[in-house]
Amino acid sequence: MPPTRTPLAPAAPPAVDLTAAQAHVLAGQTAAPSYAGYNVGQYIELVGPLDDGALEEAVGRTLDEAPWLRFSVTSAGGRFRQAPVPARPPVRRLPRLDTSGAADPVAAAVDLVRGQLACPPRLELLIDPVRPDAVPDLAGAVLVTTGPRHHLLVQYFHQLVVDGYGVALLSRRIAERYTALVGGAPVAPSPFAPVSVLADAERAYTASAAHAADLAAWQERYADLPDPVWPAGRTAPAGDTALRRTVPLDPADGAVVAAAARAAGVTWGEAVVAATAAHLADRTGAREATLALFATARTAPGTLRVPGTALNVLPVRVPVGAGDTFRTLLGRAAAELTFLRGHQRVRGEELARNLWPALPGTRVPGPLVNLRPFESELDFAGTRGHVVSLASGPVDDLSVSASSHPDGRLRLDFDANPALYDAASLARYADGCAAALVALAREPDRAARALVRGLAAGTAGHPGAGSPGIGRPGGGRPGGGPGRRPGGPEHDTETGALPLLPSAHRLRAAHAAVERLHESVLLRVPAGLRAAPLRQALAALARRHPALRLALRRTEGIWTQEIRPAVSAPAVTDPGTLRRIGVAGRTGAERDGLVSDAARAAAAALDPGTATVLRAVWFDAGPREPGRLLLLGHQLSVDDVTWQLLGDELSALYGEFAHGEHGADEGLPPAGGLAAWAARLTSEAQSTARISELPHWSALAAGGAGRAWAATEGGHRLVTALTLPPCDGHPLDALLLTALTRLAAGRPRLHDGTGLLVDLELPRPGAAPRTAGRLTSAHLVRLPLDTAGRAGSGDPGPTYRRVARDLAAVPDHGQGLDQLRHLNPQTAARLSNLPGCAIRYRRRTVPRAAGTDGWGPAPAPEWRALDVPGASLPLAGPLELVADTEALPDGGTSVTLRWRWSDLLFGPAEARRLAEEATQTVRALLPGRPEPARDHPSP
Repeated sequence: MPPTRTPLAPAAPPAVDLTAAQAHVLAGQTAAPSYAGYNVGQYIELVGPLDDGALEEAVGRTLDEAPWLRFSVTSAGGRFRQAPVPARPPVRRLPRLDTSGAADPVAAAVDLVRGQLACPPRLELLIDPVRPDAVPDLAGAVLVTTGPRHHLLVQYFHQLVVDGYGVALLSRRIAERYTALVGGAPVAPSPFAPVSVLADAERAYTASAAHAADLAAWQERYADLPDPVWPAGRTAPAGDTALRRTVPLDPADGAVVAAAARAAGVTWGEAVVAATAAHLADRTGAREATLALFATARTAPGTLRVPGTALNVLPVRVPVGAGDTFRTLLGRAAAELTFLRGHQRVRGEELARNLWPALPGTRVPGPLVNLRPFESELDFAGTRGHVVSLASGPVDDLSVSASSHPDGRLRLDFDANPALYDAASLARYADGCAAALVALAREPDRAARALVRGLAAGTAGHPGAGSPGIGRPGGGRPGGGPGRRPGGPEHDTETGALPLLPSAHRLRAAHAAVERLHESVLLRVPAGLRAAPLRQALAALARRHPALRLALRRTEGIWTQEIRPAVSAPAVTDPGTLRRIGVAGRTGAERDGLVSDAARAAAAALDPGTATVLRAVWFDAGPREPGRLLLLGHQLSVDDVTWQLLGDELSALYGEFAHGEHGADEGLPPAGGLAAWAARLTSEAQSTARISELPHWSALAAGGAGRAWAATEGGHRLVTALTLPPCDGHPLDALLLTALTRLAAGRPRLHDGTGLLVDLELPRPGAAPRTAGRLTSAHLVRLPLDTAGRAGSGDPGPTYRRVARDLAAVPDHGQGLDQLRHLNPQTAARLSNLPGCAIRYRRRTVPRAAGTDGWGPAPAPEWRALDVPGASLPLAGPLELVADTEALPDGGTSVTLRWRWSDLLFGPAEARRLAEEATQTVRALLPGRPEPARDHPSP
């Protein structure tokens, strides 16, 4: 049925004070205007007949019944107040989208929602706006068609306007209105009370004796202040988004939990609190678990009828002794929740200031626990509406959200701060906690601590073993949406703004064109490959790895990056990501030419501004001959570890898709973690340990600005090779830098007179092996010139030992310079005089065979076709050297040295001679070479 509303704007209520919860959110949002973590959202899955006109009417009318959800903030006299603004135009329209054509329609819809949730409000339009009618809508809805008779009513809100309880009120009213409209029945009067009811109740309570009594009760209960414990051992600033792991308990396990709760005279909510406390205590070794519980703080008359924000977070303490049973813990949890409900109007921020003044932030300590007793099923005129939460607000460590379904199922949503967890560690924690809940409920009279510890020890690597409802495929999907592919789009939890990584800062500082900068690999692939599953596999890679969805924005010299949702990322949606070229019957030279041309074309198609950062070209040699696959990625998105990771996963994904397995990546380890890596580096840059390295780098900056060489786009490109014998750890960097140091002696074109200045870019450390992206680190060294000899003359041993010692003296293998130079504003100022131009040296690892028949790196000679102009930055110094290493079956290492000599300083014959001299110096050091310093880093 079409909308029937009369287009009359509702009258705007008068301005009222912000609630305490609103004031807290506004303070956090104004302190970080670009932060999007206060956006919350959910969708209602509607499977069955739907009258979208009636639904539009119901949604619009419901929002009109709560006009205070659209307001401006005034700050007259230093006092913030909310002034509701009528909606313009007065007839609200329900936007409609259709994702039914996507490979995974629900995943595509969820991606769109997460894109909306990643957008922070524009405070300049909200606070004291010039045009009040232009204030941003902080509450809204979208109807998404995901298939025949299958829709998602997506709702998004900012916590400044409504909390979870308020969203439940709105959803219930929408269902009620829709049912009445479809059935032709009169609509009941609005059940809502205005937001002024919340504000007036808070003001009266704060001025009353009840507030003083409640505060005294809290202080008495926490007189012996428990030590706060965190699952991750610490907190970190909440990110714009959180990692999510959903663990559904099936009706059988839900019934076990409910039975244990009933036997103790409590509800499933107390069971979740008790099990969370037992699991936390066992994990941290604490004798008492302190949790942070969400409370509605709505006890005054009329406040339960207000769709607004009153949310409170209060502490719950549960001692967990060695012999305490789950039944005992249930009783303690019940007593704690009874106390909390009786004193829930005291603001948690006030308790945090009074009880834990030394803690950072303004909330009480411990993992967040959100018990959601709201309806998870709604009736839309006979069509079932299943409610699925997508985001619940900021998470500085970990939160557990629990809800119950009418059929007895329990749903546990674990949200984690990506600065502290990756997908794998979150999965271990979430699955272990859910398994503990079921196990404790099955045996409520056993010592809880011992049971949880034994469960963890007995199910290592198999969370939830023995409980059929836990850890099943699909348990980790974000939002737990229906029809989601296990291991697929659920990895797309990282979207939104990404702080610049050091590698991006390095490109920005080069002041050069970066659009076509890339790296590439050439893989051998099986004969008879098919394009469709290969394209599916490439799209799955991009869903799993946010680095393949990375977009670069440049505004007046300011760089920002964002991770695109999979639904809008070219690597997922653009058919041009994969190109096929037939090479059957072609000669080797012809194939090399085709590879070279294809690499140029693929590089020309890159556009980091639109997140076009991955291109693939399949060279199809027919059904009987192995083909080749060129993978080309922008330098902002890939490094050598990335190529190894993508190659391994691509072969596995292709095999599954080729056999029709739509859950192709279910068996792959969790991926992603790029945002967590960025947060980790930023945190390390502020650490005392990292700052203690500053004198080393400051001394390098004080050594002079270095020599300014003329930059060149070209250069003489040469390749030499050598083989390192098997050994415990070959110091390749020291060997090559020894050769360069000797080469520079007597050749002023290679140095600045004070020493040999080298800019080293080395592979990432062992951390984040499942994270794609350019995670390399770079640092400078100034090596004394070898005045005692030149390449080809004298004993290179003393030079080698000196170079090895100098490299070993670099703090933390040089990983800190990028952080101090780019991620800490205070230390960056101290390092602004670092020399700019130097010899560039980079060590990389060639991808190894993926372990799947027919997949692996192409033979080394074929890789020369990938050397195309524009792949690298202009040569700003005399020389660039890239050392590609490949492990050999006998334990040795094959090293391919790729030289690029400045054509402004050297002729081609001299460049060739110098490259061969340096390579010969390394070979001379190999037989019986002196032992390096003990702490010298090995590649």
